[in-house]
Amino acid sequence: MSTRALTLSLSLALCSSPAFALDPPPARLVTTLPGGGVTDVTVLALSLTFTVVGNFAMHPSTTSQVAPLDGLGHRDRDAGVSLATDLILGIGALGSIGASFAGELAQGSRGWASLRAPLILTESAGLAIGVVSMVKNLGGVCRPRAWNDAAATCDSTADDDRRAFPSGHTAPLAALSGASLGMWLLPSGRRDPWAAGLFAATTALAASNLTLRVAAGAHSWVDTSAGFALGFSLGLATAALHVRRAPVTVAVSGSGVALSGVW
Repeated sequence: MSTRALTLSLSLALCSSPAFALDPPPARLVTTLPGGGVTDVTVLALSLTFTVVGNFAMHPSTTSQVAPLDGLGHRDRDAGVSLATDLILGIGALGSIGASFAGELAQGSRGWASLRAPLILTESAGLAIGVVSMVKNLGGVCRPRAWNDAAATCDSTADDDRRAFPSGHTAPLAALSGASLGMWLLPSGRRDPWAAGLFAATTALAASNLTLRVAAGAHSWVDTSAGFALGFSLGLATAALHVRRAPVTVAVSGSGVALSGVW
């Protein structure tokens, strides 16, 4: 009889206790080398594979005549503007990754932890380059500089002149923008004070190339806009891939049961 009474008492206590509740979950973590680096190695390997295949194994059609997608037709090549976009891409990407490393150090990160943000940014840009390299070969879209309005043909048979869509100079910078926003918005145990500034800077760089690549005669507005959207999405997704879930834990105390964990 005493055993039944004890069981009944415990049951009533658990059901009626105010401590039987879900504790507010702690923040999720955007980690460095999650799962022993499986995520990082996989993303980098896919990026490299896509880039090699897209640039060397795949080739756009040399017979299809796909005009610049914004319908504006031929635009002359501007070598000076084209060079400026190369510099914006190279210096901007390296500078952004370096700034994220400096931000980690400023927050006290050391060792592998200091590579958390640089790795995420590098992976996002690499993935954008790889995916864009693959997509460029699918449509065989002619660059505005090579399009002949009068004959409605692409005057060049070079692979590069038929790889206009989407913009490969815009996508990686937009990926850095998306990844920076991801590191700022996704709970990471802390709010990186430098991530918002990096998001603003990389967005400005991507927007610059979005415009200048059109002025250079290399792309249509559709090419650069699609490159921005694709790159930004891949960057945000890359940051999200590094969000780790901690297991839910159950704690039993004298006043009841409490659950905690990361959702």
